[in-house]
Amino acid sequence: MALRLRSIELVYYVMRTGSLRQAAEALNVSQPAASKALRYAEQSLGFALFDRIKGRLVPTREAQIMLPRITALFDQFADLSRLTENLRTGRGGHELSIGCVPSLGLSVVPRVINRYREKSGENMLSVDTLHGAEIIAGLRKRDLDFGILFGSTEEPGLICESLAEIPLVLLDNTARGDTVRLETIDPARWIGLADHDPTSWALSSAWKKAGWEVSPAIRVRTHYMAAELARLGAGWAIVDAFTALHDPTLPTARRLDPPMTITCSAVYREDHALRRMARSFIQILKQEFTREMARL
Repeated sequence: MALRLRSIELVYYVMRTGSLRQAAEALNVSQPAASKALRYAEQSLGFALFDRIKGRLVPTREAQIMLPRITALFDQFADLSRLTENLRTGRGGHELSIGCVPSLGLSVVPRVINRYREKSGENMLSVDTLHGAEIIAGLRKRDLDFGILFGSTEEPGLICESLAEIPLVLLDNTARGDTVRLETIDPARWIGLADHDPTSWALSSAWKKAGWEVSPAIRVRTHYMAAELARLGAGWAIVDAFTALHDPTLPTARRLDPPMTITCSAVYREDHALRRMARSFIQILKQEFTREMARL
């Protein structure tokens, strides 16, 4: 006989806590009711799920084998609950939920938030700094109204709207001059970004055009960490201009010759048209992009 959904919840919480009392509290049921439900589940399955050892309920071998699938199923329950809550609230009335990549979340976006609040202070904002894949996942679960990321995406069901072309700049304590040609940079000192980062794609493409097969000496996940390593003299990094401008202690940002850029995009669901408040936020973001790039 199959487990019922309520029994799966109970087994999950007992596995997590090792306590029937805590599992009962998490499910808002009495301990006797939880104990009865657990006995029924074990009888239905035909084998024990827990052994009592030193006052704790310890999963049996059979339960441990089931655990990964129970956990995955419970995660799906959580995703479904979050989705239904988002649908219930409609993201709605006056709440705007945004995901942005860390480089923008630590530079341009806070200023945009401040300007937006001055203009639309009655609207609630929720802003998370997330990596590109996390933004896409948040959109799919309707946790986000829209995302701001580098590069573009052709994910089914999502619309990708280009906002600006952001210059890439070199940070290097040893560099001289206003502009630097890529072929004059020592590839052995390259502080690279993760393979999925659009900056990494652009730079790898440039290396290949030059006929070089180059791997970074250090690879990091964020532009900010690459910039900090360049500041410490660990090597050189090519990062987005906003990261370079945010911290005056970083090496002087130097343009590349020929120039390199990455696209900054807004991404949202195809079946969830952007509301006026989201459009207002994006318009302020575009203005801040223009203002910031004038500083270069």
